[in-house]
Amino acid sequence: MILKDLERIDTKNYLSTIRMRNEAEHQRRLEEVYSRLPEIKEYDDRIASAAFDEIRSRLNKEDGSADYQNRINELSDRKIELLRRNGYPDGYLDPIYSCNICQDWGEINGNVCQCVRRLRIRELYQRSNLYDVLQNENFDTFRLDYYSQEPYEDKELTPYENAKRQLDQATNFVNNFDKEHDNLLIYGQTGLGKTFLSNCVAKSLLDKGHSVLYLSSNELFEEVLSNYIMSNNEKNRKTLEPIYEYIYNSDLLIIDDLGSEVLSSFVKSQLFEIVNKRIITSKSTLITTNLGLEALQDRYTERVMSRFADKYTLCLLYGDDIRYYGGRR
Repeated sequence: MILKDLERIDTKNYLSTIRMRNEAEHQRRLEEVYSRLPEIKEYDDRIASAAFDEIRSRLNKEDGSADYQNRINELSDRKIELLRRNGYPDGYLDPIYSCNICQDWGEINGNVCQCVRRLRIRELYQRSNLYDVLQNENFDTFRLDYYSQEPYEDKELTPYENAKRQLDQATNFVNNFDKEHDNLLIYGQTGLGKTFLSNCVAKSLLDKGHSVLYLSSNELFEEVLSNYIMSNNEKNRKTLEPIYEYIYNSDLLIIDDLGSEVLSSFVKSQLFEIVNKRIITSKSTLITTNLGLEALQDRYTERVMSRFADKYTLCLLYGDDIRYYGGRR
């Protein structure tokens, strides 16, 4: 599914639209300023003429190139001063680019620009059911009243009090995201709001402009990593490349429902590689799982579990299945 969705994302057409929109805005600004301040048009014409003379001088190997450049600088300074006196900000008449790195062409020195990678991830979100889910599952809609306020088994806190604590931890994770580079492991039995809570985090960070890559455990290991690392199909590898890179480079990686994938030595090694590398590079990861801590260690080895214990904030949810009260898994 991910592979097909990525193939349908037409980045070239999108970037062409962006370039045309930015050029239209640039022309609008020029017409506005030229109409109000005709002197600016005169400055631009004189700057263009001096630039042409400088190029011709260089081609003819004539002296005086520095004089032309000084003339251009002097005219530019006068133009900027006139714009400032009339309330225009610096750079108001400069060409407009949504991405200053590639100037909205999507490539730089033959390589795909990072803006294209961000575009593909954002479009993937918008094409997925998750995009609609995040409009309904966020911190504003998280319902603590679905959790019981009665004592539960041998736990010190009621399910309500514990859920409030985990909600506070998730909120702090978002509020301190840029400073602490923390990681979250949200675990507990089915139907206690683990995915809902991870969606709250995803929505908040996306709204703040962070790059967030959400993958279920099956998608991560079976659709992306297997096809990218183990496949000989170069077309598939090329299509999946932005997703693979974002597994390591996104501001936040969410792995949902860890433990639902088919276990193999490949899965174990790749999980450790992802978890360990993102810790080393100070990239945050959020993992949800129905497995307990002992089951996680038995399934993924002590090496992985040691990273969880040392570098992750552990968020245990417990109680009765809240889906019967209108909640979600």
